[in-house]
Formats: sequence, C-alpha cells, structure tokens
Amino acid sequence: MDTLIAIEEAVYRLQKAVDVCSFEEIAVEDAYGRVLAVDVCALLDVPHYDRAMLDGFAVQAIDIAKTTREHPVELEIIETVGAGKMPSTELTSGTAVRTMTGAPIAKGADAIVRLEYADEIVKAGTRIVRVYRAVGVQEAIQQRGHDIRRGDILLQAGTVLSAVEIAVLAANGFGVIQVTRRPRVAIVATGSEVVPLGQPLQPGQLYNSNTPMLRSLVLQTGGTAASFLPVGDDPQQLKTRFEEALDSCDVLVTTGGVSVGDYDLTPVVLENLGVKRLFWGVWMRPGTPIYAGVYEDRIVLALSGNPAAAYVNALLLLVPLLRKMSGQKFREIQMKARLKNPPHKRRVKHTRFFAGDLVLFDNEVWIDVSGEHSSGVMTNFIAKTALARVESDDELVDGTLVNVILL
Repeated sequence: MDTLIAIEEAVYRLQKAVDVCSFEEIAVEDAYGRVLAVDVCALLDVPHYDRAMLDGFAVQAIDIAKTTREHPVELEIIETVGAGKMPSTELTSGTAVRTMTGAPIAKGADAIVRLEYADEIVKAGTRIVRVYRAVGVQEAIQQRGHDIRRGDILLQAGTVLSAVEIAVLAANGFGVIQVTRRPRVAIVATGSEVVPLGQPLQPGQLYNSNTPMLRSLVLQTGGTAASFLPVGDDPQQLKTRFEEALDSCDVLVTTGGVSVGDYDLTPVVLENLGVKRLFWGVWMRPGTPIYAGVYEDRIVLALSGNPAAAYVNALLLLVPLLRKMSGQKFREIQMKARLKNPPHKRRVKHTRFFAGDLVLFDNEVWIDVSGEHSSGVMTNFIAKTALARVESDDELVDGTLVNVILL
C-alpha cells in the first residue's frame, strides 16, 4: 500500500476524477428516483384560475358583512359551478353562485361561504341561500398563481425526483423531462473462498454477501448495477473478469484482494490492465486497505473483502462518487452527538467508524454504539441509524463529542 491518506483527500481525488453523466429524456411518470439534468421553469400558473378551496357559495363579502344566525342575509343563487366547469354568469350584489371544491370563482365574487354556514331554500320558485355567518374577502379562495407563477424556476437541476416533485411537474403539464443518465456500476467480488448464493458451502468457504449489499447501495443512490460471479485468487481469472466488467460500466467496484497478503492480487492485476492509481490505503477503520484508480474514462474502486469494511468504504467513498456522477444536489447533514457505550479499544492514527443509534439523553443527542465492532461483523449494522466518526485524538469514553453521519 501507499502512504495512507485522509478520508477527505480520498473523496476529493475520486470526485475530481469524474464528471456528471450525460442527459436523457424520459416520461415524467417514469422519473421516480431520477435526477433533473437542467433547471425546469413553470409553463403556467398553478392554479391557472382563482378556485374554491371548499364546497360553498361564491359571494361578495360586503353583502354578508352584518349577517348573524338571528338575522341571516338571503342571496339569490344564479348558477351552480362544479370543478372543470367555468361560470357562465357574472355575480352582482345580492346574488351567489353555488361553487364546489376546485371550481373556478365566478367573476364579481370575492369570497366563499362554506355550506355549513348557510341553508339553501326555494322562495316563489327562486333558489335562495340563507347565510348565517360573515366571511372576509378572499375567504376560501386560492388565487391564480398562488402555488406557482409561470416562468419561475419550478425545480432546480440536481433535484432527485420523488413523488412530490413528480406531482409538481405533472400539474404544470410536463410529459417528459431531461434527467441525468444513471451511473453504471459493475460489481465483482474476489477471493477463492467466496461462493455464489445457492451453491452448497464447502469447508473454508463463505457466501458472497458483498455483491448484493453493494448492489443495493448502488440502486439506492441512483445508479444501475451489473453483478458478476465471484472470481478466485488467480491472476488470469481476475484479469478476464475485470476486463469483462470494465466493458460495460462507468464504475468498477471490486471487493477483496486489496491488502498486502500473498493472495491480495487485485491492485497488481488492475494496474497490469492499465489502471492509473489514485490512491491505495486510507486512514480509516474499518476498511484501511482500499484502492482507487482510473481506467480510460472509468473509475475503479477496490474495497475491502470484509463485509462491514466494504460497507463503510462504500458509504463514505462510493456513494458520494455516484451522487456526483448522477448530478445530485446533496448536502450532508452535519451533526454531533456524545458517545454512549463505546468499545474498549486502544488509540490508533485512523479515523474510526462505529454503527449506532441516536438517542436523546438529558436534552442532548447521544449515539449508542453498543455491540461488537469488527470488519467482519455485519449484524451490528442492522437497524442502526448513524455512524459515529471517532478521530484519532478522540477518547473512547462515554460523553465524548463526535461527528455523526446519518445512515
């Protein structure tokens, strides 16, 4: 390995080595989870007419300013308007329009009296509304453009589209939208001991848990994932598998074979293929032995083979890389918490990460990091909400204030 570098330096080198993926146009209804490639400006006002916010009667507020239950005001109903129908008459003093939720407001009206404040009767063949409560001007009326004004920026480039953003786009009439192409990630687990799922285990073997874990993280971050069968610790087999994976991806992620043991062949094989090294080794635990490089226009990230180490490697380095490539606007929430139940470990020069749960104690946020913390133990991450980041000069004692990364 090289001289170890800080996590921030590793992130910087990876981010500098990639660009945002190209754009593509897709249907809005298929855009969930995609990232906007350009700013989107509103095509029309929303709503594009003054509309009723509840069922009632459109009136002129001054007509009913002095009404009471004991002395109600009576108005002539000249029309009924439902949603999707435009009023055909103009409201004048002494008249009302029965108006349903979402319907346009009749010209001349400036308030809505809800149905509960009135009774409709018939007098001498004429429909009459008897109003028992006064309302103010603009009561229950949503004015044109209240939500969105035509020409305003509706959504900014880099926005990850959820159900809310898709609703906003659809309400403004967008049928298609420009999004960033999903980064394509190829995943290769290495190690002669690693066996595909579904195959009987022999002594000394273990199932390939890293590939499905990394695939899930990639999909969650907005990329696509191609999973390759694990490959043993053989230079020719590794070369063949890496070449195959590099043919179809933007990022090649491998696990295993990245330290300095007799069978840690991944960095050597990669560089024999022409990969240019960015770094090899980071001051972090778990996951110190991690390699990164550039192959033509692709990134190679070789993670630890230990599951917990690979997971932390991926959270801190792969996930930010994919966010950059997919054009996501992302601001990590910066917060601190006090350590609770830290493990008894000696001080090291590394930045350490411990999975934990955030709890409120004495009006302060604490992170409970109980449990076994080992690069080979994945179960301690189950249902955890955060990672405690413990620097080399932080004491591993209850109450130490540390940085926290939300999971």
